Amino acid sequence: MARAPAREPTCHSSGASERCDELVPLEQLRARARALAADIAGSGPLSIESIRRTMRGDLPGLIKQATDRERQEQERLQQTSDFKEGVAAMSERRPPNFTRS
Repeated sequence: MARAPAREPTCHSSGASERCDELVPLEQLRARARALAADIAGSGPLSIESIRRTMRGDLPGLIKQATDRERQEQERLQQTSDFKEGVAAMSERRPPNFTRS
């Protein structure tokens, strides 16, 4: 029996990043999760094993390190004059005058 092609999720692009989401009502969440799991289980076993190795390998730790560093940098940068100038310039609809401080 041929499998139906997977439904492509809706993707939203913003700058350099792309995010794909599927939203379902809470009462449909478990059923949709099971359907998605069944779809994944019907995929090629070599690709599933490869994805599992990737996700269980170093990748999650590297992502956590990167997001922790990004959070620290964002907190630091939010204390700068340039951050305040950027916010003011956006709200005043004018070009920013950054001073690297």
